[in-house]
Amino acid sequence: MKKKRILSLLLAALLLFTAVTPAFAAGAVSAQADNAENGFVSFFRSVFDWFAELWNKFISLFRRDRIEVRKTMNENAIHMLKSVTDTICDSFIITTEDGKVIVIDGGHYSETDYFVQYLKGVTGKKTPHIDAWFLSHPHDDHCEVFLDIVEHHADEVSFDKVYANFPDASFYEGYDQWCVQVITDFDRLRPAFAEKVAALAEGDVFNVGAAQFTVFYVFNPEWKGGNDASTIMRMDLAGTSVMFTGDATVNAGNYVVQKYGESGQLKCDYCKMAHHGQDGVDRNFYEAVAPKVCLWPTPTWVYENTNGNLHTFETRAWVAELGVEKEYKSFEGTAVIGMLPRIVTTTDVFEDGYPAEQAVDRLAALGYEGIDMGFDYWVFEGSPFLQDDYLDWARGLKARADAAGIPYTHAHAPGNAASGDWIGRSIEATAAIGARYLVIHPIWESEPGKFIKNKKEFLQVNADAIRPWLAKAQACGVVLLSENLLWEASADPRIIAELVETVDSDWFGWCFDVGHAHASGFKPEILRKCAVSPMSLHIQDNDGTGDGHLIPGDGTIDWNAFLDVLHEIGYLGDCVLEAHHQSLEAPDDARDAILARLLTVAQDLRAKMR
Repeated sequence: MKKKRILSLLLAALLLFTAVTPAFAAGAVSAQADNAENGFVSFFRSVFDWFAELWNKFISLFRRDRIEVRKTMNENAIHMLKSVTDTICDSFIITTEDGKVIVIDGGHYSETDYFVQYLKGVTGKKTPHIDAWFLSHPHDDHCEVFLDIVEHHADEVSFDKVYANFPDASFYEGYDQWCVQVITDFDRLRPAFAEKVAALAEGDVFNVGAAQFTVFYVFNPEWKGGNDASTIMRMDLAGTSVMFTGDATVNAGNYVVQKYGESGQLKCDYCKMAHHGQDGVDRNFYEAVAPKVCLWPTPTWVYENTNGNLHTFETRAWVAELGVEKEYKSFEGTAVIGMLPRIVTTTDVFEDGYPAEQAVDRLAALGYEGIDMGFDYWVFEGSPFLQDDYLDWARGLKARADAAGIPYTHAHAPGNAASGDWIGRSIEATAAIGARYLVIHPIWESEPGKFIKNKKEFLQVNADAIRPWLAKAQACGVVLLSENLLWEASADPRIIAELVETVDSDWFGWCFDVGHAHASGFKPEILRKCAVSPMSLHIQDNDGTGDGHLIPGDGTIDWNAFLDVLHEIGYLGDCVLEAHHQSLEAPDDARDAILARLLTVAQDLRAKMR
């Protein structure tokens, strides 16, 4: 009877919390907007926090082992976390292809348990590590998870650096008690992480691994509101740009537009909606950013303006009028958002020995976004790839590509996994040109002309060949990728994915060649049956009877079906064009037209991938 009574009380408290949460949270938004009196805010804050903590403890008992998380360590992805209490909060976890973890804000105390468990799932680690934690401004719905982790979960999550631009708490006294409380708690806990605190400054440009950040706005003492202190910054990752805005107001937005709007630096692929999409920056800011995708860290009642006193509908109208192509909304659930795939083409569109420097300039002029270096086309007599100073050659190519604004992102090794020195050279040269991924063909023959049919033999032979190269790959920061080919066991994408599981290393994955699969009788649906998702794609077409390496649409592959499968599996990598035969076989003066058509086709395919 006693247990039933306790359970009844707990359920009653939960029902009460569920009923009052939107009202309290709405009051929080109103309080922030109107700078409510200190005592009023403090009272309701304490009540809200009590219920929030009760709710958090309750859901932790039932959801701790039920949170479904996609591990994206060593992949480029943004996780926009839902609010478990459908309240106001910002919470973003970002992973990069070079193994970095970045957090922006985090949410209320009531979100801590979900955040910690989700972070463990994303990283695949029992004690995840965050390389950089950004706190956009000192409001509870952005900072409390950080404060809670420092005070109560330091043994579960570690971090290298926290970026916070907070003035002294007295600056907000009488204006914004929410800020006073957050800054007071931050300062109280500061001794635990003092050496890790860093402040941002307008104009800062720096990298956290593969992610580059550009800061346009930080705390300005001219404006007293806490939201006016929101950092506005741009992140560039894997060819995709994202604008993070915190709760930036019209003041901050207008300042940034006036100072940077004409430079084009504000134009981004993705934009996080300021102040949860209501009462934030003005329309002119979104016009300057011109995003293709909008991220709404927004509860249902804000998005629907349930209380009738918000400006969400106005913002939603702007988004529609600006032609935004896709919107992610946190009240619909946690979203895993990939970068827009870079349009990368192989250098194999040119013949053996075609000057690599000229290839860089030519592809950049055409508008390609990245280059896949085909070292397999550099194994002829006198090739710079085979000389003693091959790394100097590779470094020179990187400098040329950087100057042209078209980085090397991928490379392709000659031969197969048993090609000895060619593999070692390819790994080192891939690092020297600045690329991240190196495709190495699997061993497909047990002896010349005898294809490996047995899956067990194929996995054993190839795992034994790959493992000795993993230490060098890690030292060089290069991820090795196997690839489905055309002969017996090597043709089955499921077996290639199983090879990745067999090797079991962060420095080894696989690349799905859609053309090879089609020529081998595998439809795009085969990706649904692969135990491990590919980290890269080789895009090419053919008629199903042979390896054509044609421009997509010039063969018989069902590209719409392929794109549907990519969407279903949540593909996060790049698209490397291996449609080189038509260009390779054409006279040099006809190549630009062919490559321009290939680029246009690739852009159309990418537009359908969002």
